[in-house]
Order: sequence, then C-alpha cells, then structure tokens
Amino acid sequence: MKCPYCGAEIEDGSKFCTNCGKSLEDDDLLGLGDEPPKKSMEKAMRILVIAAAILATVIIAVTLGVRSFIQREYQKGVEAYENQNYEAAASALKHAVRWGHNEQAHALLAHSYYRLGRLDEAYAAYEAVYETMSEDPEVVSGYAGTCEKLAGKYISEDDMEKAVVYLKKEYELTEDERVARRIKAIEGGGSYIDEHGNVYNLAVQPETAVCYDESGKELYHVELVYGPQGQWQTAKAALPGADKKTVFGTFDWNESAQLELSVYPDGNEFSWISEKQEYNSDSRVKKITSLSEASRQILTFDYSHNSKGFLEKETVTSNDGETMKIEFTGEQYPDHAVIYYKDDKYIAVLTYNADGKIESVTVTKNLIQTVYKEIIVYSDDGSLQEVTVKNSGMPMSLWKPYGSYSRTVTEYSAHQPVSRTVYNEAGNVIARGCYVDGCGWLMMYTGS
Repeated sequence: MKCPYCGAEIEDGSKFCTNCGKSLEDDDLLGLGDEPPKKSMEKAMRILVIAAAILATVIIAVTLGVRSFIQREYQKGVEAYENQNYEAAASALKHAVRWGHNEQAHALLAHSYYRLGRLDEAYAAYEAVYETMSEDPEVVSGYAGTCEKLAGKYISEDDMEKAVVYLKKEYELTEDERVARRIKAIEGGGSYIDEHGNVYNLAVQPETAVCYDESGKELYHVELVYGPQGQWQTAKAALPGADKKTVFGTFDWNESAQLELSVYPDGNEFSWISEKQEYNSDSRVKKITSLSEASRQILTFDYSHNSKGFLEKETVTSNDGETMKIEFTGEQYPDHAVIYYKDDKYIAVLTYNADGKIESVTVTKNLIQTVYKEIIVYSDDGSLQEVTVKNSGMPMSLWKPYGSYSRTVTEYSAHQPVSRTVYNEAGNVIARGCYVDGCGWLMMYTGS
C-alpha cells in the first residue's frame, strides 16, 4: 500500500508509515483521499485552469457577439437613414446606442428623431451627444432646429415660459439675432420693435420693415400682411412723413421665393420695382420676375438646368415679348456662355476662385468689344462682399431708374446679409438697402 501522506510504499495493515512516521489509524485518515495532498492540489489547479479557460472563451464569444450585433444594428441604422426610412433607422440606432456604440450612432439617432418629429427624444439625444460633437455643424443645426420647433410648439400652446427656455438654448447654439428678437417679442407681450423701428411678431416675421441709412435714419418703411400659412401676401410702402402708402405686391409668396423692392422717391411721391426670385427644391434660382408699381411685368428671367443640376440655359423676356437667350455648357463650372440677342452674338467668359465661386464675368461682342464686366469680391468667410460692374452696352440690361452703377457693397453678420450700399462711377452713393428675413432686400435709390 502507499502512505496517504507521503506516497511511500509500506506493508499492508501498517499502523504507522515507516517513511514519514504519520499515523495510519482510521480516525486519523478521515477526510483524506486515496491520493496525496500534493497531487490533489495539482488536480484542483488543473480543474481551475480549465474552468478559467472555458469562462474566458465564453466571455470573448459573448463580447464578440455583442460587438457584432452592435455593428450590424449601426449599419442597418445608417442604411435606413440614407434611404430616408427614419423609423427603421431610429429603431436600429437605438439598439446600437443602448449597447454602447460611439457618438456617431447617437448623433444619427438624434437626427432620425428630429426628422420623425419626435422632438423630446431628439432634444435628449442631442443634449447627450453635444458635449463631444459641438464642432459638428449637422449636430449643431439639428439641435438648434429641435429647439426652434419645441419653442414653436409651446408658443402655440401659449406656454411662453417653456418656449423661452428652448429659444435661449437655440440662441446659445447659434447666436442668431433672429432668435434673440423672438425672445424679446415674447417678453414684450407679442411684438418687438428694434432700434430702427422694425416690428417683429412672435414668429419673428417683420410686420413693419424699415429701410435706413448708415446713421439709422429711416428712408422708407414697408408694412407687411401675412396669410394663414405664415407666407406674406401684401405689403404697403411709405416714405417718412408722407401720407401716401402704395400697395406694391399681392403675390402668392411662399418659402421658395424672395423679394427685392427698389423704391425711387420724387418728393413725397415714389415709384418702385419689385423683383420676385423663385427657387427649386435644391435652392437653385428657377425664375426671376421684375414688376412695376402697376404690377406690369418688366422682365422675366427663366433658368433651366440639366439632369446633373447644372445651369444650361437662361432666357430673358421683356414685357413686349423681346427675348435674349444665354446658353451655358451644362458643366458645374462653365468657363463661358453664348448670348443671343436679335442678330447679335456675345460671348461671356467666367472665372472662379479657389472655392468655386464666380470671380468675374466679362461679356464681349465679336470677342473684341467688351460691353459688360462684373468683378466679385468675397470676404474671408466666403460671403459676398463687393460687386463692381462696368456696363458699356449690355443688351436688355434690367431697367431701373438710376440703374447705372459701378459697384455694390454687401455687409454680412454671421453669414447673413444685413445691408447693401450701391455707388455710381463717380463714387457717390446712389442707393442703400437692408435685408429682411423671410422677404428679401429693401432698396432705396437717391438718383444722385
């Protein structure tokens, strides 16, 4: 037999081990197995190692499975979002976010909620992801848009306290003065009057828009009337101190159209020209219509684009049916265009800056005589800063009193147009104007 303590060979029935001296009585052997302690421990260690290996394998398998599930849900969410199936996108991205996917999934989930109109969920998602993605313009835009829609919801429910909370967050995100005016309109009991006399309602629509010079002096003002859907329908223009108000437009205006109103004073009387600019779904100019105070059409500009969305043709038509056609190459950045007017042909040469914006347009007759030149200057942030024009006989120039000018300077704030000054060739100011959100430009020509 073997000693249960040291494993030495001893005679059967021995009461003591002749090798280690341990007692082999039955009472002393209780709890001992047939193997020595050292070997029992080794066996136990082997079992523990095997168990640990199995557990690690299970953990790795589960982890890989979860990661695979998260990635699949994320990809499903991305594909659904790109296909504009925002309900499916939100469902898949919610799973991905719940199991720990990165902030990209969280941001996409917020965008999906926003497009579904689930504004409270969108707000919570944007709030969670904004700290790490505050430099992402799409996150900022979606977050601000959610705040604006929530504010509008609470304004319609007459809960101005909650509306102001969301508007203040929107202003924090955008620093948009339009939002600041809306807050002031709420705090003012329904309207806000700025330092120039512009009156804004709760929707930040100007009910009275003032055209003023650089000193803040009023040149003229326009009273605007809106339709049931919030689109403005009619307007009345008046010079300061004058009794006469002229209704200069009753149009089917909508979100895809803007106006430029040019007023030409003569004592207490004035005439005006309005220019309606219409856009297609991808924000390209589709049509411009110029009207006189009697709503008589002066000129119409029609634009057509090819299947790639690039400008292909422009047609200018006068009120008596006279036309001028301009044909482009149908490329993203055409280097020239051909102009047909009566029996004459003109060539327009275009140049661009590094950002792909038009830098100059030169129109020649027979490639020799320059009849029109336009030079465009942009500011560092890419916004329009100055346009210089030399017009020496361009056919069918847009008719405007005092329409001969050499340059126009546009001032911007936060990438939004604010004011415009027009100079003649002698360097004198012949027109000033301001930009009105939701309407367009208000210009006043001095005639000097």
